[in-house]
Amino acid sequence: MMRLARLALVMASTLTFASTALAYQETEQSQLSVGEISNQIATLETEYENFSNTVANLLEEERQLKERLASLRERSDSLEQRRQSALNEMNERYQQLVDDPSIDIAGAQQAYKEAVMAHQENKKEINQLVQQVNAKGREVEEARVSRHTLINEIETLKERRKTARVQRLQREFNRTGTREINESITCDRQETLAQCESRGKLLAKQQASKTFLTDTVDSLTEASLARENLDDVRPNVQILGSRVVDEGFSGQGTYGVQMSVELRGQLADSQSCVLLGLDARYCNQAQRRDNYQSAEVAADSSVMHPVTVRSNVYDDEVKIDGVSYGSTPIEVMLPGGKHEVEILKYGYETFSRELNLKDAQTVWAELEKADYSFARGEKIQDILYRDVRGPELVVVPAGNFKMGDLTGNGLPNERPATTETIEQPYAISSTEITVADFRRFVTDSAYVTEAEQSGDCAHLVNGTPRFEQSINWRSPGFSQADDSPVVCVSLNDAKAYANWLSRKSGFAYTIPTEKHWEYAARAKTETDFWWGNDIGVGNANCRNCGSEWSNTRTAPVKSFQRNPWGLYDTVGNVWEWTASEQGSLVRGGAWNFAPSLARVSTRMKLPADFSSNYIGFRVVRAQ
Repeated sequence: MMRLARLALVMASTLTFASTALAYQETEQSQLSVGEISNQIATLETEYENFSNTVANLLEEERQLKERLASLRERSDSLEQRRQSALNEMNERYQQLVDDPSIDIAGAQQAYKEAVMAHQENKKEINQLVQQVNAKGREVEEARVSRHTLINEIETLKERRKTARVQRLQREFNRTGTREINESITCDRQETLAQCESRGKLLAKQQASKTFLTDTVDSLTEASLARENLDDVRPNVQILGSRVVDEGFSGQGTYGVQMSVELRGQLADSQSCVLLGLDARYCNQAQRRDNYQSAEVAADSSVMHPVTVRSNVYDDEVKIDGVSYGSTPIEVMLPGGKHEVEILKYGYETFSRELNLKDAQTVWAELEKADYSFARGEKIQDILYRDVRGPELVVVPAGNFKMGDLTGNGLPNERPATTETIEQPYAISSTEITVADFRRFVTDSAYVTEAEQSGDCAHLVNGTPRFEQSINWRSPGFSQADDSPVVCVSLNDAKAYANWLSRKSGFAYTIPTEKHWEYAARAKTETDFWWGNDIGVGNANCRNCGSEWSNTRTAPVKSFQRNPWGLYDTVGNVWEWTASEQGSLVRGGAWNFAPSLARVSTRMKLPADFSSNYIGFRVVRAQ
């Protein structure tokens, strides 16, 4: 049969656009316009919406095949009874033939032959239908994965559209033009005629520059947005040349000049992003230049900078790079570079911030009372057996928080935002469960993952989902170390690991609920990422996020800065399994998915037995 024929028809236009998007990414010379990218996004969004019907149709076809299979199996029982009855009849006739050679047994033989053939034909149909049911099941799973691939491509194209908007703004702003200016001034008594003439021409050029800048902004495709942010940038206008069309002095000491001025707009790359309200990472040249300058400043550790630290409580303790400096307020001199500042007080949540000193800084900390008090840096690591310990956990206090899309950047399934309550403190693994963690479980329990049993660990090849027998948690299609997050594990596999931890430690381990995951990942923030609303560059491992692992493979855990509550990699690296009333979902984004899908409120629903090389998990433990 032509496996996945219908899915191939549905996906044809989708994969065409996905391939176009990938080609755009790889070939710098091939630049699509904002309009072309927007058209692609609109087409892919239509395809995405149609996928719900596609999956539903495939599921209905699978159900019909299973019904036919059940019917054939029921028929098999009756055919077996028919065959046995014909056999008994034929045997009886043979016995009669021994006593009476004239008896005709041809009819009994023919009846038995027909019964055997009917039974064999039914078996053959059952085997064929089993293959069709299995193929249809795989078709359903590939359709679901393709839907996620499609939204990934949509979000990636949205990223590229922002870059294209910057490029368009650069072209529109950094253009040349000519302005005809009439300027008239009254000469001062103290200045000579030459000085008055020179001043008049200068004022004419200034007026031409101002007029050219205003006209340039007004002519931009995104003029309204640019005008809103114009006060935050300092664009330049370069005068390329000028000529006097007419000039002269009047009898009343007035000088008039008509000038033709040729000008060109000059907007720095980084200012283009400010003008459009975009993160600086979309302005690559400026970003690289800024990174170089920042690194150069930070490397100069001989420069000392004053740092002031204050908080809203008394009798706290300030620690800088692990050294206690007493209670706030304090003023110290620190060398340029990175420093870790912590402010602690028993009964309050610990304040933590990393400074990258290039000049004087003031740190103001608002410490909040904690429902659950614990010592500074408290971590939990249960003993499982002998000297083997479980994953490192960090304590998360009880409290209230806003859950869902709080910025307006989210997808429909993230809305409406709600206020949720965490009634009891809990501990959550500070990192995603690693390969080493999972290997200890497999070694002790002889557990075999669902992907190893079925060969169904999905991985993306040029944006297309593939399933291969050789892909599993031991070999996910790229190199991993012991401290890499384990992948190719289903939610069922993750629950099996949590149950094993419970048996070995004597404490109750589970997979995080969506509410517990988002609460810990937000860490009292209300932005798309715990550090702000822009992904930035080099802050996480996701597609085109600027890390050495982006769109290539997983990063070792703890490769990026932890959030204020001590959790690593809640943004990117691998999607993480969670449970909710709506079923099994993954959160947090992954190394090969767009940055906008790594927002703290992004959620994707998946079957509990699904696994891929971009999904892992972490665990929680009750107090």
